[in-house]
Amino acid sequence: KYTEISENQLNVTFEIDIPYDILSNGKTHSVSLKEIKLPATYKYYAAPKLDKEAFLLAEIIDYSKYNLLPGEANIIFEGLYVGKTNINPNQTADTLNLSMGRDKKIVLKREKVVDKSGTKFLSSYKEQTFTYDITIRNNKKESAALLLKDQYPLSPDKDIEIELTESSGAKVNTETGILTWDLTLQPNETKKVRISYKVKYPK
Repeated sequence: KYTEISENQLNVTFEIDIPYDILSNGKTHSVSLKEIKLPATYKYYAAPKLDKEAFLLAEIIDYSKYNLLPGEANIIFEGLYVGKTNINPNQTADTLNLSMGRDKKIVLKREKVVDKSGTKFLSSYKEQTFTYDITIRNNKKESAALLLKDQYPLSPDKDIEIELTESSGAKVNTETGILTWDLTLQPNETKKVRISYKVKYPK
């Protein structure tokens, strides 16, 4: 209520009605321009091939009307400081995703299934099978929406054939090899997905 926001074609101006005294001691000072409550949807994101922990994301739609400023932001979650994130309101996507940090109560494990992996020697080809199980457990007292990602390799050579044989219902992007699962885990629930692919190449 103490700040008036003016917007024209080139910029946004914050006009502050209350005066501030800032010490000229060369140190950084923070000034509160305006407090805004943003409606957000919370979802967990995990890529256990790269990181064994899940990250909580806040998804904000129609964010352009809030005149957010680009820069680094402190995250205060449930009254506790949990880290920093970056706000980039100049992106082209419809939804602004803010990382709220890691949540150790979402436990992930990615392991190779030995008895479903191995090598076969054919007449003029060698065929290798790779199988991985990804196990996710929600140790929280409430349900959790999780966006899980993994990836299988793509062939850079026409003599090397790669076939995805199992994906546990994932959305598959054949141009990038990225698999995406949109999961909901109930409190104390454990889920498992499997990815398996074959690589066939000349001996």
